[in-house]
Amino acid sequence: MRRSLLPIGIGAIVVLVVMLNTLFVVRQDRQAIVLRFGEFVRAINAPGTNEPGLYLKFPWESVVIYDKRNLGLTLAGQQIVASDQELLIVDAVVRWRITDPRRFYQSALNEQGGVDRIATYAQAALRRALGGASSNDIISGRRAAIMQVIEDNLNATTATELGVHVADVRIRQVDLPTQTQQGVFTRMSSEREQVAARVRAEGQRNATIIRATAQEQSERTRGEGEGERARIFARAYGRDPEFAAFYRSMRAYDTALDAGTPIVVSPDSDFFRYMQRRRAQ
Repeated sequence: MRRSLLPIGIGAIVVLVVMLNTLFVVRQDRQAIVLRFGEFVRAINAPGTNEPGLYLKFPWESVVIYDKRNLGLTLAGQQIVASDQELLIVDAVVRWRITDPRRFYQSALNEQGGVDRIATYAQAALRRALGGASSNDIISGRRAAIMQVIEDNLNATTATELGVHVADVRIRQVDLPTQTQQGVFTRMSSEREQVAARVRAEGQRNATIIRATAQEQSERTRGEGEGERARIFARAYGRDPEFAAFYRSMRAYDTALDAGTPIVVSPDSDFFRYMQRRRAQ
């Protein structure tokens, strides 16, 4: 009985070994290529297809599994010289995915090889893009546009060389070396002071213009009022000369004779001629 079970056991082991060498599973988030003696045969569940599941292969064929999702690459502490000769320390992140597993295998062999190749391309793209921009643009002004340029440059290389698509490039942080931070801070403070002085000068000039304009308008309005007043008096004097003479005399008395102020004037002087005329009447 035991001898009869031995062949069955051996057969079961052989079948299991054959199955292990002929069956493989490709998950939804993975892609695979089948190789025969190191040569590409076919791709399974590559981008553009949806073919996860259980597959068969010949025992002499091998399978390489790659991730189908976006993968990350961090570039930390990259020293970049900007167009204004400022040395910057840049941290960047690259998001990428394999779009052509056959080309990726032929160029990088495995995912770590792909990471190394992409890191080399990304460093070169960073230096090209950031080296043509000023430090102010890199730090704040045009960072979004610069990141897009880096992404486009990377895709132009990785698509043909590696079968990889770069989905995103982000400059996470830009720092100045410690030895140059104080100098840059001093220069930026000086620039801000110049801007503030220019704004104050423009404000003072505008204030002077506004005051001069207001004064001119005030003088013009006052002159127009005086003219209108003179016209009104002239019309009034023309209608009643007697009242006009009386009014002018009263105004003169009110102006010349302040309360408690002594004044010596001859009674028959011209100053009192209106009063003399009134007495004579």
